[in-house]
Amino acid sequence: MPRSFESSFNFTPNPEWIPDEHESDKDDVDLRHESEVFLDHERIDNHKDVDDELAQLRDQLSEDTDGIIHLDIPAYQYDFANNPFVGMSPDRIKTYEISRYIDIVFLHRYMYQDIIVCGLQSRKFVSERGRAAFVKKIKEAGGLPYTIDHKKPYDIVGIPFIPFMTFHSTDALFRLYHTIGQRVAERPHVPLDIWLIYDARAYREVPYHEDFRSAYVLRDGYSRRASLLGIAQIN
Repeated sequence: MPRSFESSFNFTPNPEWIPDEHESDKDDVDLRHESEVFLDHERIDNHKDVDDELAQLRDQLSEDTDGIIHLDIPAYQYDFANNPFVGMSPDRIKTYEISRYIDIVFLHRYMYQDIIVCGLQSRKFVSERGRAAFVKKIKEAGGLPYTIDHKKPYDIVGIPFIPFMTFHSTDALFRLYHTIGQRVAERPHVPLDIWLIYDARAYREVPYHEDFRSAYVLRDGYSRRASLLGIAQIN
């Protein structure tokens, strides 16, 4: 029986989640030389691009439509009947092949802001035909619509975006949804295709113990809708 739009929202991760074997490195800082770190992530100094090729890549990857950042990432197009992110096949897709592009866009768009990023699997809620309306509803509400009967003790679950720290990059979320625990066996295996970018100043962290992500509640005096700085949609 199809679920209604608002009643089907559930941001709670699988309770059977199995920790990543690298969880002990949760907050390890990338100790490579800065020039190596920024090989894939262009740095902006004085609001000027220091790498024209990466700037061009960013522009090719993303396009704004009605305030939505549309990301075209061919590596993230696959048959949902299988999980191409696990196994020993030479064709296995590495999550970094997708996250590195999103990181570039987010670094450019929000370089001088502290942000929280949240990933959603739109096809867990709506079909492909309903995705545009789904995103529009999120934009109007400032996030997933509240459900009175299933109110959580937090408003959002995500990560502070620090792309050079293991568990604060978008790759951590891709690995959580595609390579860890029972999610690996989920079929259809749908993509993490909708990304919400929030102003970190508008939220206060609260306890959350399901996985490495953090939970937040909106601070008094802040607007939920205004705190949603952007929405990105992949493919």
